[in-house]
Amino acid sequence: MNSRETSAIQLIPMSEATVDRQTLFALYKLSLYEYIDQTFGWDEDFQQDRFSKSYPDPEISLIVLGSATVGYFALRNEPDSLHLSLLLLQPESRNRGIGRTVMHTLMSRAAASGQPLSLSCFLSNRAAISFYQKLGFRAVTEDEHFITYRSPIPGQAT
Repeated sequence: MNSRETSAIQLIPMSEATVDRQTLFALYKLSLYEYIDQTFGWDEDFQQDRFSKSYPDPEISLIVLGSATVGYFALRNEPDSLHLSLLLLQPESRNRGIGRTVMHTLMSRAAASGQPLSLSCFLSNRAAISFYQKLGFRAVTEDEHFITYRSPIPGQAT
């Protein structure tokens, strides 16, 4: 994807979206089933309930390219960071620069508020770990299943 195409990416709040939550959950399941199932076991009812409670509409923004919704993310304010709790792209939209463009936008937003962007991902999700490290994220904590990252803040020592 060229820079002209990535500049056409729009981030649209869920409140202005025409996509329903079941469509969002379907992408959640498609993207995370493997990691959740191998880590905790997948329980459909539990995951639907957790999705509803953990990712409220005000925190969700759609990633739109042209007229197509290619993914979404969930973002919330924490006391010491802007926290990205979810970033999902349709499989055909991965590895095209869309995620990188979205992440640069979110990192700029966080930096403008004087905070880092934080996020966690499954330790077993090697593609995500590589992606975040290439963007300059640094690991700050790790447990049995997850690794937490923070972005550097321009002008501050890391």
